Amino acid sequence: MGPLGDLDIDKIRLFIADHEKTLRMIAVIAVIFLSVLFFWTRGSGETVEIDAPSQEQDSEQTSEQVSDDGSSPDGTISDQKAEIAYVDICGEVKLPGVYKVDTETRVFQVIELAGGLTDSADYTGLNRAEKVFDGQKIVVPKIGDASISVQQGGISQDDGKVNINTADSSQLQTIPGIGPSKASRIIDYRETVGRFNSIEEIMNVSGIGEATFQSIKDYITV
Repeated sequence: MGPLGDLDIDKIRLFIADHEKTLRMIAVIAVIFLSVLFFWTRGSGETVEIDAPSQEQDSEQTSEQVSDDGSSPDGTISDQKAEIAYVDICGEVKLPGVYKVDTETRVFQVIELAGGLTDSADYTGLNRAEKVFDGQKIVVPKIGDASISVQQGGISQDDGKVNINTADSSQLQTIPGIGPSKASRIIDYRETVGRFNSIEEIMNVSGIGEATFQSIKDYITV
């Protein structure tokens, strides 16, 4: 290397010697700056990755919203409402009339809507725990008045047949061949499944088959 190269190196060495502290400080500052820049950039990237919702999370949130408003995944909404029933109650109640209720309503609740029983009411023939049905007529007789037919109680005035939708246990047992056990099963059936739409449906009750039906069909009605 020639004299010019030696001279340049000497100058550099002298510059470094004279400014050694300054150069060290600049180097430290540069290292700190680069470290801060590195960690800030890395930390920012992690934050973005955490905040970004996944498709699985979106799916779960959508399912929860659908479940909350009662709709199914295809957008339809299930109908969980009970059916409407119009019930006519008359006789020994304070406010006789036709009442709009749902099919989960019990007879005693209709009586309450009608203002309750009068002091002269004979409710012994009423099944007050029975669920109502659309078009039902509840007649509450007066004490000692045998002329009033208690249709709700299960006995038809016209033909003397037992209404299997409204008769209580004792009235069901007036049917030939129906004892306490079968009467209880008939009541359990209509309270869990619903009213009988035809007399033939009584064969759906456990213990009542074709032979029993043939022997009782002339004594029952709906």
